[in-house]
This record gives sequence, structure tokens and C-alpha cells, in this order.
Amino acid sequence: MAEEEKKVETKDNGWYNSAASSFDRWRVFPRLLITLYGFAFYRTTEWFMTLPDPTNAQSAFVSVIVGAGAAWFGLYVGATSKK
Repeated sequence: MAEEEKKVETKDNGWYNSAASSFDRWRVFPRLLITLYGFAFYRTTEWFMTLPDPTNAQSAFVSVIVGAGAAWFGLYVGATSKK
């Protein structure tokens, strides 16, 4: 059996397509958003721990922040590449 060499023609579409492809592969936006969430989580817990007597509303607020982070992290980790 003879092996044939597959030739794929590539078309140079410019630097902008190359940059966009790299930007997409590096997953810049998801990483930026997870970093910003980490900062918001840290600041929220820091604020909550300084409260002398937290109310139910303040506790619920922190619970929402933590729950949203768990959901966001699950989506971030569960996402697959579109190859």
C-alpha cells in the first residue's frame, strides 16, 4: 500500500486572523472573567468577615456570590474546544 502525502492548501488571510485564532486558543476572556470573579469573591468574603453582626440579607448576598462562582467555574472547566 502506497502512502499518499496529503497536501492541504492554506490561504494567508492576514495577521488579524492569526491573532484572532491565537486569542481564541488562549481563552483570554474566560480566564479574565474567572480572575475577576476570584477578586470579587475575595473582596466579598473579606467584607463579610469584618461585619460585627451580619444580617440574613448580607448572608444571602455572600451565598449568591459563592453559588455564582461555583456555577461559573463548572462552566469554565466543562467547556470543550471547538475543533
